[in-house]
Amino acid sequence: MPPPTERVYYHVTFQTRQRRPLLYAETEAYLLARLPEIAQRDTFTILEAGCALTHLHLLIEKVPWADLLSIIRLLQIETSDSILQHFPDMALDLNLQSIWETGFHYVRHSDKSVEAVKHYIRNQKQHHGLE
Repeated sequence: MPPPTERVYYHVTFQTRQRRPLLYAETEAYLLARLPEIAQRDTFTILEAGCALTHLHLLIEKVPWADLLSIIRLLQIETSDSILQHFPDMALDLNLQSIWETGFHYVRHSDKSVEAVKHYIRNQKQHHGLE
């Protein structure tokens, strides 16, 4: 029997373009529904996702050989394109071609810290005083 595949965990944060408050309830719900669909087609899993108005937090689990930058670019491009197609007024009103800034922030985590990160991501609204 082969040994279990090691998994790698990253807490990733994307900022909205110019930190505009774009992730209101309807946009957030649409975004959070799209994320698992995108991950299902690739080499990673989204263990947790949470939004504040100006940014998205993700806990991504991936195999060690999967390129994190490629995963992030895929998520940024596909979610932005999908949101702007689904909410065309947003693209027109704000003159946006992407809802995300090009940069991102990430921190690698271990099996031991995954539950704490999940809890932090789940509580983003409370953390930012939105609940």
